[in-house]
Amino acid sequence: MFKKFTFLFSLLLLASCNTFPNGNNVYGTIPEGSTPLRGFSKVSVHPDKLLKMSANCDLVMKIEIIQKKNYAQTIMELKNRALIIGGNAVSLSTMKESNSATYMIGKIYLCSKKPYHLHPHPLGI
Repeated sequence: MFKKFTFLFSLLLLASCNTFPNGNNVYGTIPEGSTPLRGFSKVSVHPDKLLKMSANCDLVMKIEIIQKKNYAQTIMELKNRALIIGGNAVSLSTMKESNSATYMIGKIYLCSKKPYHLHPHPLGI
């Protein structure tokens, strides 16, 4: 009985000592531009229908991106994210651009054999 009481008391004491920080402050600066990662040129942009219908491509992730950057920099961010998770092809299913932000829903694919696309990409995308 004493062991159970001691264990329970110790457990409650440890649980009461754990606190979570109250502030959700993040410090630092956000870079203005985007920087391509090494291997960036290996990730290509294709029409969504072409990748969806291809037997050589598997959808890895659907991602929603909202940034205060232009179209080219937002595509660069999408390609960087594809590179990080192992994808080698991206497509856009929705894209809206305003003066202050770009909104897009992109899809990241892993393709064993990529479909045809034009080289070089416009605007270095």
